[in-house]
Amino acid sequence: MFQKILVPINPLEDQDLLVKTASDLGVEQNALVSFVYFGEDQKAITKLEEYVENCRQMGLKVKYEAISFDGQEKEIPKKIAELSTNCDLIIMGHLKFDKIYRFVHQSTAADLINLVSIPVMVIPDEGNCKFILDKY
Repeated sequence: MFQKILVPINPLEDQDLLVKTASDLGVEQNALVSFVYFGEDQKAITKLEEYVENCRQMGLKVKYEAISFDGQEKEIPKKIAELSTNCDLIIMGHLKFDKIYRFVHQSTAADLINLVSIPVMVIPDEGNCKFILDKY
């Protein structure tokens, strides 16, 4: 069903649940999971490399890319959409904010959903995730 999964990630902010969800689905679907980080923070890149190594040890086909990005945050959904042209699914994190913050600031997930024609799975910053595709 899903052969190529794109996971935009900020390793310093996103929860482990995002990585777990992407790796579990990737293993289940025998898919290639591509993590992408927009930035140059070495601490973030090191953490991303740890995530990727742990995923490889679980048997996941995985790669990552750290992309230097000097633009504004509102440009990130367009960059993600450009990277997703050969993908079947995007899995991304989402942080919950109050109504005033959401009114002033844009939602990367909502903007991305409007830019792509493939499914976007949004993982909350807290909580549990259970796959519908899991066998009982």
